[in-house]
Amino acid sequence: MITAVLWMLLTGLIWAAVGVLFGLAPADREKICSFFALNGILFTLFVYISNFPQAAPVTEVLKLAAVIVPSALMEVIAFLLLKKAMDRGSQGVAWSVVQSSMVLSFLGAVFILHNPAVPAQWIGMVLILASLVLFGKAKNNGGKTCNDAVYYRYVFTAFLLVGGGQFLRIVPGALGLSDAALSWRLPLQCPWGMLFWMAVCLKRNCFQFRSIWKFSIPYAVVVTLGQFCFYRATDAADKLKMTSIVVPAAIGTCIVLFSLYCAVVRKEKMPLCVWLATFMTIAGIALLAVVKA
Repeated sequence: MITAVLWMLLTGLIWAAVGVLFGLAPADREKICSFFALNGILFTLFVYISNFPQAAPVTEVLKLAAVIVPSALMEVIAFLLLKKAMDRGSQGVAWSVVQSSMVLSFLGAVFILHNPAVPAQWIGMVLILASLVLFGKAKNNGGKTCNDAVYYRYVFTAFLLVGGGQFLRIVPGALGLSDAALSWRLPLQCPWGMLFWMAVCLKRNCFQFRSIWKFSIPYAVVVTLGQFCFYRATDAADKLKMTSIVVPAAIGTCIVLFSLYCAVVRKEKMPLCVWLATFMTIAGIALLAVVKA
């Protein structure tokens, strides 16, 4: 169990780094397309170098693709919307709300994958849902941020897409697939962002790789490491029948670290309701991570 928890915490640490680098990515329309395209290329390259898939039965790989490919496509759209939100308003609020979408993966694990749940976990879910209401009530906090209706449409649409994608990524462990087939998870997940954003760049003829490669390389590295650690945590948790807490534990760590970054480094002036919502999210995730002894 200690090994599984350590993988979850490490995943959360890396995901916080993903958030930091993602917020620093260029906001210019042409540059952001090139950023996503180059990241997709590098992510795919890093995955196939470090995690080349094993030979596996075609039927198992197709079954795996049925859940992994949709999750990847949902993530492509979600991160575009999240970037738009983070450029328009508070990065701390946007990142915390979207990461709170782990509630959806928890519910899916309980009701669809039949993972056990204890009362503390249900209390945690209520706290997280309540925190989302508070995040939604946060007003424009001045400065360069603009937490308006458009901002929240981006944020909550990304919330739904990320939550659905996270659930689909924990499903393979419940499908009875071989280890060889499971080695295809990342290889099946990684190329879709590359293909989508390369197509966008070709259509707009807006390749600007020279101006964004310094952002894309470190971002692709942490994204790759984060996904690698996530699947390690999932595999360790599957053996203990505690898959439902993988995403909550990882994202709890992520939200805490990213909130500290926004407050200390970015010096975002967040209203009291946002701080209260953040602490409710953290407390809710801590309760969701409780497992039956």
